[in-house]
Parts: sequence; C-alpha cells; structure tokens
Amino acid sequence: MPIRCGGDRIVVRMTKDASTAAQLAEPMTPGPGDGQVRGACPLDCPDTCSWIVTVKNGEPLALRGDPAHPYTRGALCNKVAHYLTYARSPDRVLYPMRRTGPKGRGEFRRISWDEALERIAAGLGDAIATHGAEAIWPYVGSGSMGLIQGMYGAGRRLWNVLGASRSVFTLCTIAGGFGTGYTLGDNRVGMDPQTFRFSKLVVLWGANVLSTHHHLWRSILEARRTGASVVSIDPIRTRTAAASDWHLAPIPGTDAALALGLLYVVLAEGKEDQQFIQERTVGWEAFRRRILEYPPTRVAEITGLPAESIVRLGKRLAETRPTGIRIGIGLQRHGGGGMGYERSRVFRVLPATGGIRAAASFTTHGASLA
Repeated sequence: MPIRCGGDRIVVRMTKDASTAAQLAEPMTPGPGDGQVRGACPLDCPDTCSWIVTVKNGEPLALRGDPAHPYTRGALCNKVAHYLTYARSPDRVLYPMRRTGPKGRGEFRRISWDEALERIAAGLGDAIATHGAEAIWPYVGSGSMGLIQGMYGAGRRLWNVLGASRSVFTLCTIAGGFGTGYTLGDNRVGMDPQTFRFSKLVVLWGANVLSTHHHLWRSILEARRTGASVVSIDPIRTRTAAASDWHLAPIPGTDAALALGLLYVVLAEGKEDQQFIQERTVGWEAFRRRILEYPPTRVAEITGLPAESIVRLGKRLAETRPTGIRIGIGLQRHGGGGMGYERSRVFRVLPATGGIRAAASFTTHGASLA
C-alpha cells in the first residue's frame, strides 16, 4: 500500500531492468536438498489449504494440494494453483520506489530500504507533531494478512506505541462480523463446512461457491447425491446459481426484507422452535412483531420476487431438516452496509425459528466456517 509522507509517495514497486531479471532467474529458496515440503496457503480464506511443494536443488518446481489434508484433498483454487508463477512474475513488488513525477504517470526511482524507512518514519513524526498521533489511521485491505504477516500481531504494537487512532484495521467484513457477534455472542460461531453433506436443503445466499469456495461445493454435491436440493439466492446468475436446483434473484440490497418474509412464512406455518426461543434468546417478541410487518406480498414488492416463490422457500425452510445455509459477505457491501449487522441478525435467527442448521461466512478469519 502506498504511504504518503510529507507530500512524497513511497511505494514498493518492481523495476523491469536486466539486473532484476537476472535476480529473478536465481533460485527462490537457495540451498541444498530435494524432496517435498509441506506448507499452507497464506491467503485470507477460510479454507486454509495445505499444499506440497516439490523442491530440487533448493528450487521449487511444482505446487499441488495436499491429498492427505481432509479439506484440501489435493485441490487448490485458481488463485493459488499457479503461485510459483506468481512468485516469479516480473511484475512482483520487490523494492521501495519513490515517485519522481506527477501522480498517475508511474514515474518512480528506486531507493534503499533505509531511505524508505527514514522517509516513512519522518512522515509519521511530522503528522504527530502537526496534528497529533490520532491523525494516523491504520488501515489494511485483505489478502495475505495472517499473524505471520504482522498486521494483526506485531503491527498492533507499532500503532499502540505511536498512539495512532484505534479502529478496526479493515472495513472488508466487519459489519457482518459485528452483526454475527451481536446476535450470537461471538462472530466465530458457525457450522463445520464438512457437515453440509448431511443437509437435505442447502441455501447459498449471496455466495458463488462454485467459483470462490470450491472445496465447500464438494460437500454440497455429496448432499445432493443423497437427495438434497440446492437453492441459490443471488441477483446475478453466477456459475453457482446456474448449477443449483433453484435460483432466486432479488433486487440487490433487499436481502433483509427477503429474510423477514421467509421468517413470516415460518411463523405462519407454526414451525418456530418455541423451546429454543424461550430458553436461549432475548427480545423475541419485539422481533416477532417486526417479522409480521413483512408478509410475502409486501416482500415481493421490495425484492422483485414472486410472492409464490417466497412462500415456497419459506415453507421448505420451515419443514426441511437439516438445512445448511451459506451466507456470503456481499450482503453488507451496498448502501447502508454499515448496518449489515442488522441483516446478519435476521439470518442468524433462522436456526432458532426453524431448527435449521446454519452457517455464515461474514468474517475473514474462517472461524465462522470452522
């Protein structure tokens, strides 16, 4: 990520000169030894796949999924299958570069690590001296951001020492994560993804599993072989929607209304789990009154779906045991997404009202699917 320092911009950028090409031609992991080395994918993904690297003369030659790993089972996603090629790419970011021309022209010159660190430290110091330490706002994206990468481990210590603003480091999935924790007490609560194979009804809500979570799709296919139906709720006809038994395409941003409408049908069928609600929940009566404000006819006007489809799915949710629900993170990424926790509260009440086995993937830690 670029870091602004006193009007300059310091970035780490790859130079495509002959010396760089020569360095890339050198072994990536020099040292003696042949064989296979086990490792794990560093990307921000709940699958946390295990892989095996074939090494000869210290050079990694091949990468494959670990067939002995119970979830990976020898298969890697498209992002990771060509990881070795990615690591050798001439577009890799290898050195700190300082911008020398107007912003947007891509004019940089290489500087040393010492100079880059000194400039960054000076920029942080200037910001603190001029505006106070809380003018520094730590923010990161997603990708490779585990404990080894430092942002969620040692990185916190740096910001604490500086006295920087305290905030959640990323806005990626925090709304849904907060909502799950607000409703269930902890945003790491969820179902084991491998238990999807026992489901008789699978609901994929805003989740393009076939393209982005193919290990879970394997469990879904196992469930389908034993008679389960697969329903995809997605405004777009994704690969997953096309491969499902039934696709509902609501207007984007109307998921909460759809969930309330489905719950209305569950209540109309008298299928809510009264014992669970009385023993394990707080605020049910107020929520029940809210649900009754969303009959299928009103929800149909909001979502653009036929009222008959809402009633049909609601009845299936009320009657089918067990049901597995996989919720994607896109539900909170729209106007009003900052209140995504209210939407996740709606979805998370489904198990209580219908005895449904449910899972959500609102967090990037993977724990909600572990």
